[in-house]
Amino acid sequence: MELAGDVETKIDKELSVSMVGVDNLSFDDLQKGKQETDLNVDAAPINAPGVECDAKADKKEMTSPDLVDDIQQHLGGYGRYQILIFLLLSLVYMRGGWHVWISIYQGWTPTFHCKRSPGLNLNDSVPYYEESGQLVYSQCDQYVNLTLNNKTEACTNGWEYLWESSYTSIVSEYNLVCADSYQNELTSTMYMVGSAIGVLTLTPLADRFGTKSVMLVSLWSQAVFATVLIWSSNIIVFCFLKFLIGLTNMTIALNVFVLMTETFDASHRTSPIIALEFFWSFGIMSLALLGYLIPDWKDLELTIALPINILSVSFIFIIPESLPFLLSKGKVKKAKKVIALFLKVNRLPNIPEVEQKLSAFQSKNNNLNAAADSDVTRDPSDRNVPPPKVYTVFSLFRTPKLRMISIIMFYLFLVNSLSYFGIMFNTPALNGDRFLNLCLLGLVEIPANVLALFFNKTLGRRRSISLFLLICAVANLIVIFIPDTAEGIDAEKLKTALVLIGKFGITGSYSTIYLYAAEVFPTIVRNQAVGASSFFENIGSIAAPNMVYANNSLNNLPLGLFGGMTIVGCGLVLLLPETLDRPLPQTIEDAERNIPSQKQIKTPSI
Repeated sequence: MELAGDVETKIDKELSVSMVGVDNLSFDDLQKGKQETDLNVDAAPINAPGVECDAKADKKEMTSPDLVDDIQQHLGGYGRYQILIFLLLSLVYMRGGWHVWISIYQGWTPTFHCKRSPGLNLNDSVPYYEESGQLVYSQCDQYVNLTLNNKTEACTNGWEYLWESSYTSIVSEYNLVCADSYQNELTSTMYMVGSAIGVLTLTPLADRFGTKSVMLVSLWSQAVFATVLIWSSNIIVFCFLKFLIGLTNMTIALNVFVLMTETFDASHRTSPIIALEFFWSFGIMSLALLGYLIPDWKDLELTIALPINILSVSFIFIIPESLPFLLSKGKVKKAKKVIALFLKVNRLPNIPEVEQKLSAFQSKNNNLNAAADSDVTRDPSDRNVPPPKVYTVFSLFRTPKLRMISIIMFYLFLVNSLSYFGIMFNTPALNGDRFLNLCLLGLVEIPANVLALFFNKTLGRRRSISLFLLICAVANLIVIFIPDTAEGIDAEKLKTALVLIGKFGITGSYSTIYLYAAEVFPTIVRNQAVGASSFFENIGSIAAPNMVYANNSLNNLPLGLFGGMTIVGCGLVLLLPETLDRPLPQTIEDAERNIPSQKQIKTPSI
């Protein structure tokens, strides 16, 4: 397989895990009582043919990808520990789908009509008409005192809800019908707004405090919010708590992606990341079953919120912080414990080469610490040790190539979200039983994820995303030109088939875009970059249902917009670097060097 230019790339091996109390560490240089350093210092920069590194590279605050790669190559591939971490993180990710789609059941509107006036039967109280041989009663109007002119007014006695069984929803709980029906849609909007704000406010904390820590705190906070939610006294409190649940849910999902990416090396990373999307699909299908078996929306909320969130307490001792994060913060002592734990659980021998590299890295850190300590007594103007750099989301725009990556990735996330949610809200075939419909929505994603797994290993990330977006765009654009009725042709079934093809395409793109984002952005700003990308994703998810609603009066203009924007995304993604089988960039400088010039770019050959 050919990779970009003449640059040699090493396979990025499995990113490790923080351990509490590992005994009998075999590293000779893991000295008792040795001080941990928090300075961000790099090992030697990548020296590859055609790539010049200046002296400043030796003073970077991050470890180079080569150091991480050399260590990770010895940690076991798909070892026991990696598989355990994958399964636990997949459960967390699956539960995220429950929170996104529970609104289908929480906000379900049953058949309803005005309550009859006291002492009157229903026919005398509520206007009705006949439809398909059945009486249909007015939902929002009632007669005014049985006047002879059949004058009506808004319901004054409330509503009767005709559930097929003992099911409940917030619609019947808070009477979100007629003039107040918009409040039902507002709950989903508040959830999406919370998700958008969460990725900007909570996700960046992971780059400072660690991805694992932010994920766990978010999980536990979400369990509290969901528990309080069922006791909401009114719709305003309910919307606020949905906002908080959304705030934490997207943060949790992004942290899972980053942890998964930094647990597996480049040659083993594709399958686990794509497999996460299968768990998302399983989450959708299992929610359909849970919704059917648990009729009360409050019981359903607790069922999806508490078990896995409570289980996550054990993650403190099982799931570690990633090796790239620890080394990027200069926490060599913890990194050694992580490596020892991987070797121990995977039953692998100790590697002298790893010990030597970490010892050299730690020695460099100690020397810089000593220089910094001695510099404290000097005049501030004479100090040579610069303060640690602080990275924010604005760091994504300070260098030209990373700026290009960021802008294109933001656009791709927006397009994926618009098309994904837009297609789901606009699917004409998914009518009827709400439990079966939700199950089908999850089922259709499985073949798309299977194909995405194959394409990601053969075509690479860029071409896979471009191909899937093209499938979605073509299907969306063709739907515009199909008439509502066509002589001799069942137009509705043809539209349904095309919409499902579009859903297939956008699902394949969606399952790849997060993997690609986690690989293309450098470790030092990865959480913030993926979080900022997800912010644009949430803008799309908020806008999509409104655009679909407008589709009825704008003659398919929104569908044309979906298709046109997706076509643009097909081309833009090809301007980005390929990340298949490449080490993760650690610093902003790495991200700049890892993008070859246009003359050097060679896509992987199959």
